[in-house]
Amino acid sequence: MARNFFLLMLAVVLAGVAGWAILDTTSESAPARTAAKARPITQPGSGSAPAKAFADLAPPPTPDYSKATAWAARPDKKDYADLVPENDPLPDDQAMAGVDVFYIHPTTFRSGDAWVQDIADARVNEWTDASVIARQAAIFNGCCRVFAPRYRQAAGGAVSNPVEGLKAYAFAYEDVKRAFKYYLDHDNKGRPFILVGHSQGTFHLLPLLEEMIDQTPLREQLVAAYAIGIGVPMGSFGRQYKSLVACERPDQTACIISWNTFGRNGDPNATIVRQQQRYIERYKTEEGKELLCVNPLTFDTAIPDAAAELNTGALPGVAADGPLPAVKPGLVGATCRDGTLWADIPTDSDFVLNIVPGEMLHFHDMDLFFQNIRGNAILRAQAWLRDHPRA
Repeated sequence: MARNFFLLMLAVVLAGVAGWAILDTTSESAPARTAAKARPITQPGSGSAPAKAFADLAPPPTPDYSKATAWAARPDKKDYADLVPENDPLPDDQAMAGVDVFYIHPTTFRSGDAWVQDIADARVNEWTDASVIARQAAIFNGCCRVFAPRYRQAAGGAVSNPVEGLKAYAFAYEDVKRAFKYYLDHDNKGRPFILVGHSQGTFHLLPLLEEMIDQTPLREQLVAAYAIGIGVPMGSFGRQYKSLVACERPDQTACIISWNTFGRNGDPNATIVRQQQRYIERYKTEEGKELLCVNPLTFDTAIPDAAAELNTGALPGVAADGPLPAVKPGLVGATCRDGTLWADIPTDSDFVLNIVPGEMLHFHDMDLFFQNIRGNAILRAQAWLRDHPRA
């Protein structure tokens, strides 16, 4: 029963980042052409589940994380995580950063012929890079060196098969864990780090926190975990996580941040129930099922409501191989209430939004608050370094 309920929830939130356009480029490097020369293409794949069982399809080759091609972003190569919005006062500061980010991207693969992505699939990689590496992972280049692994992610259609789909997610998680271990062994060198996930990325981030961070020495290096797009029940703190806590203040460290975005007139009830079901099944209680919501305009749980004036910049436009457009401040206010982030929907013509029925803004959980997240990551990184002067 738990699997069925949870996958119903995942069917909405892990279906992939659809509705954006990117350029058809073949380069692994960061974009060189301008947005004006962009030739939009559609996201590849159908989104349907494979007809064969997971075990009946040979998996693609295991990623070799010693190779740059196994990473969508690394600080030692040119990539989409190096981008900054036009006229952004906060530059790409990876060369000087004292903190790292390990970013796990959401579902960007929707083939109906495979349960998991081959990381050599160039078209899917191009979509991943322009749609989420540029518009999510790049948020953090103002504070941190950015590491973003390619992994054999579960296909969007995996959510429609409760048994085979879970096998695909479990398979994908092993790649994420392997990439994180490679980062720790070869790149980290004792540096503090931020963990970031969105959608399927958060689905993998939450057990990674439980297994490798909570109650381990690595907790001391964790600046914060941004677990976006999948609900985190408040009862998880003390049950799933014994030492990690929810972030309550904008400069707090060793804590978890989460939100799920809906329009002001949205209906999140069915989504909330589905997001709570896994917790209820695991712990056999409804106590603590309320979802964590940290407003990305304040990052302060004591200030759940924020007017649009506090939004320092939402990212408009569509995914492309050119530079990021300038952010637009003052357009999107937001309120945390009952475990949901209720947000204004921008009507500016520069915003091309993919709004799920019920006014679910899942595909825009991060770009509507781009500059606020960017500033908060810098603040938390500075707070950690201030409190650990010998690091």
